[in-house]
Amino acid sequence: MNRRHAVGEPVAARISYVLDDVWPEYASLVAAARRQEDQLLAPGLFGARPGRYCWPGPAEHRASFATVRRHLAMRRVAKAPGGVRQRTYLEHDRLLARVLARRIDYRAGHLVVAQAWLPWLDEAGALGGRSFDVMMSRYPLAEIHRRLDAAAAEAGESATIADFRADSELVAREAELLARARRIVTPHHGIAALFPAQAMRLVWHRPPAAPRAPGGRVAFLGPTIARQRPDLARRLAGALAAPLIVFGAMLEGADYWDGVAVERREFGPNWLDGIGAILHPASLTNQPRRLLAALAAGVEVYATPECGLDPADYRPLEDFPASL
Repeated sequence: MNRRHAVGEPVAARISYVLDDVWPEYASLVAAARRQEDQLLAPGLFGARPGRYCWPGPAEHRASFATVRRHLAMRRVAKAPGGVRQRTYLEHDRLLARVLARRIDYRAGHLVVAQAWLPWLDEAGALGGRSFDVMMSRYPLAEIHRRLDAAAAEAGESATIADFRADSELVAREAELLARARRIVTPHHGIAALFPAQAMRLVWHRPPAAPRAPGGRVAFLGPTIARQRPDLARRLAGALAAPLIVFGAMLEGADYWDGVAVERREFGPNWLDGIGAILHPASLTNQPRRLLAALAAGVEVYATPECGLDPADYRPLEDFPASL
């Protein structure tokens, strides 16, 4: 990979990378593209802790107290309704981003920023007079709303499908900033497709294949929440010869799977044992790590384009056999 072309077009100016969680795809890109004079800023608890902030090469880990508050808040709302969790995340993203904005090298003419910080760096004035690329960690807020509304119309009544909608001003600001970005950087095929003129699509990193007990069982990754479209999984699994393996919490109610034989299972080192296929009809998936692990182990994946994988790596839901 040519270092000068690794993130967007050639940039002569000093670059500040203002990042959040490490994704292996982004870590590889930064390791290849970053120059000695460039700056890398990330949160951290008095250094590169926890490991989710451990980027390759020298980095400035700032905003320790804001990072602590963020992690405590995330722990506090871990079991709260989705709307409460998302509002808490946005609030603490804003606090962290504003601290990081003050640490950006004044000589930096170009930024590579985590999507989580984007509107808040703009609010702090850090984007003024600079070009920028965005490393995407999720669908844009406007697209999340659209897809959840579409799922709600298809799936019917649910207590969870509309439990979060971002403020309309924030949605509009993010959309405007993404349109201004020089490059939208992502390994996610669905997100890249939204930005055909700007997208720089990376290749997903597959983990090493984990050993698993062979088998032909079908699994649904869960949790059982409307945005994961368990209604579609339930319909497709109705004629299975063996119970559908279901992972995750039953957020739509303990009786959701009544009428369909299921086996509850928890994720662990051997979670793929006996599984030959995964049903993944989710309305949106930001980071399909479980699917990548399944593919590496030779498991067939049936999914929607919103899963983010290369279309060559999964089969559409309509190809799912009537019985297995």
